[in-house]
Amino acid sequence: MTDTPLYTEADRAAATDGRRRRMALVLGPALLLLLAAVAVFVWFRMHRDATGWIWSALLTVAGGAYALFFGETYLRPMSLYRRHVGYMLDGQRREAEGTVTQVEPVPQDKDGLDCYAFTVNIGSGNDPKDDRLFYFDTLKGPPPFTPGERVRIYSNDGKVAAVASSREET
Repeated sequence: MTDTPLYTEADRAAATDGRRRRMALVLGPALLLLLAAVAVFVWFRMHRDATGWIWSALLTVAGGAYALFFGETYLRPMSLYRRHVGYMLDGQRREAEGTVTQVEPVPQDKDGLDCYAFTVNIGSGNDPKDDRLFYFDTLKGPPPFTPGERVRIYSNDGKVAAVASSREET
């Protein structure tokens, strides 16, 4: 069996760069809206117009809403993926060896990441008590094994960090 790591330092660099770009796209317009709110407030105060606070408040609410919405829908997934890659590269790994019993063809959400679920039986027989559930990152493609194949899985919190297969059918 030869180990095939799924993540490299290039993955970490790409995730960090992607997060940095997304942060600029989220925080840039939000800061511009907040600065515009301050400028509008100052301009109306200089002209002694008491109704200017309404426009300033609307711009402040728009900037905050923009930051909250796009921060959660656009920035947060990349932040979660960057943390995931860090865990896969630097975190402790568990090793499990067994036979793949089931591979789900449809990705599902696991802690904010899209993953393929698959089950490995680590026992000597087909006892369901020996089944272990693992998650394979969808950005790395579908799992490279089929049911019945013997594999060694290196995982962190159930997510696959590296895999080794022997192509022996049992």
